[in-house]
Amino acid sequence: MNPTFKQHGLIAALTLALVGCAAPPSRQQDVATAASSRISTTPQRNVTDFTDGLRCMDETFLRYGTRDVTVIMEDLSDSTKKVSAGTRDMMISAISDMTRRSRAIQLNTFGQDANNVVAFLANAKQRGPFGAVPQYNIRGSVSQLDESVLRRQSDLGLALEPLLSAGASRSRQFNVLGFDVSMVQTSNLTLLPGVSSKNIVVIAKEGDALDSQATINKIGINFSTSFQRTDGTAQALRNMVEMSAIELFGRLQKLPYWTCLGVGPDNADIKREMEDWFIGMERGGELVPYFQEQLRNRGFYDGPVDGQISTGLRDAIKAYRRASGFSEVDFVDLAFFSDFLHRPFPPPPAKPFVADVVPPVQQAEVALPPVPPAAPAKVAATAAVAGKKTTPDPVAPQVASGDRRLLLLPIKETFAVGEAVGFHVIPSTSGYLYCYHQDAGGAIRRIFPNRFTRDPRVTANRALTLPGRAAMELRASGGGQESVACFTTPNEIYNSLPAALRWGDFDPLRLQSFDEVAAVFTPITKGRLARAEFRIVTR
Repeated sequence: MNPTFKQHGLIAALTLALVGCAAPPSRQQDVATAASSRISTTPQRNVTDFTDGLRCMDETFLRYGTRDVTVIMEDLSDSTKKVSAGTRDMMISAISDMTRRSRAIQLNTFGQDANNVVAFLANAKQRGPFGAVPQYNIRGSVSQLDESVLRRQSDLGLALEPLLSAGASRSRQFNVLGFDVSMVQTSNLTLLPGVSSKNIVVIAKEGDALDSQATINKIGINFSTSFQRTDGTAQALRNMVEMSAIELFGRLQKLPYWTCLGVGPDNADIKREMEDWFIGMERGGELVPYFQEQLRNRGFYDGPVDGQISTGLRDAIKAYRRASGFSEVDFVDLAFFSDFLHRPFPPPPAKPFVADVVPPVQQAEVALPPVPPAAPAKVAATAAVAGKKTTPDPVAPQVASGDRRLLLLPIKETFAVGEAVGFHVIPSTSGYLYCYHQDAGGAIRRIFPNRFTRDPRVTANRALTLPGRAAMELRASGGGQESVACFTTPNEIYNSLPAALRWGDFDPLRLQSFDEVAAVFTPITKGRLARAEFRIVTR
């Protein structure tokens, strides 16, 4: 047999074999596969580099007593017009993961029909029974996409004419994606200094290719293959969004967020940021309230968060410095402030140091004469004589035994439907006040302390009016029985409360009655609990 013919036959056979291997399945088989409901892989949970960091921030909120941070969020748009991803939804998911246990952040995700923040805030005052608006607004965008900032390509070829030729190539390209987000105060729509996050990520695109060609007597075989790997742009954006969420709320609340990012306090950028916080808080009058609240959370201080320096606060600072290995002096410097931020809390003293000054009341005060316990019963009697339909008689203020006397008095005997409700609180001993409202449907919500008045501290025999000057209203619904109950405790107990009472202000609790609230409070306070309540009577 002719050798040339044998070579041609071998090449033809090899070609047919390769074609057979590469041939697609039949059309009927493809149709059956496409119609099948099965999928080749199961859905996977999206785990990013910052999943553990979000969980860490949740625990940090719990440890530092962060609560009632209310936020709305604008659409986080793509200013580059090249990244098709749901940035806003990514931020929503990140905040949700960051508040699984602490419930520290309440995010209001208003829809596309309320894209104007000013209009939304105006409408929010008319929604719901409280007329409360969020404190902060998140705004930002995908602000940067620089393509091909670095590109490399190399090629190699080899030819043995006329029989064989081969080639290989390798390429690498880098793009830079940027995301900026900041926090705005809704009361005046001003930017909060330093409460922002700007991050970039480098997206790599790599490729390898190989091809060859053989020709024998005008019969040729071609072979080529390529491999390309590209970092997911949307996944890179998700990582940046989650990192930005950690930074944003850590800076807002002055918390050591960097520990959740795996960065130590010795990092140069972190040192500068702590110094910025210290100087800014000192000049802005925020340093004293910050230490009052945190020392109270940590069991070293018992007093108001009013920005006033007292002997009790000085003693608490000295005790904390001593417990942390610092010199026993009663002032705060940068070194102590930095240590106070990130170091684990030392054991508290047997008893916290009590403030010895009378705090200025944050709510409107009223000068009331001593009220007899039965006085509120006149509310229902007056309405009944006038022939008006009323709800059941309001409960007279409950007087606690001993020195734990607590009175609640509505500012009016009856309220019109939709009218703002106010009431006076008169504690007989200094302590911490918690007030709850139960609507006609039975839902219970915490109305004090709240996002506008964070400090629950009250002073003995000083009458307070709630809501007072707070930027919220409690409106009478008239659809059924409504009640308000208040409790006073000798110490701040929020950090000791179970999850059932850790929901945000004005959010419905998973409790059905005030008795259930008292049942939660009683073991925490060891029975030292005062309670009073009244019903809202409408006309």
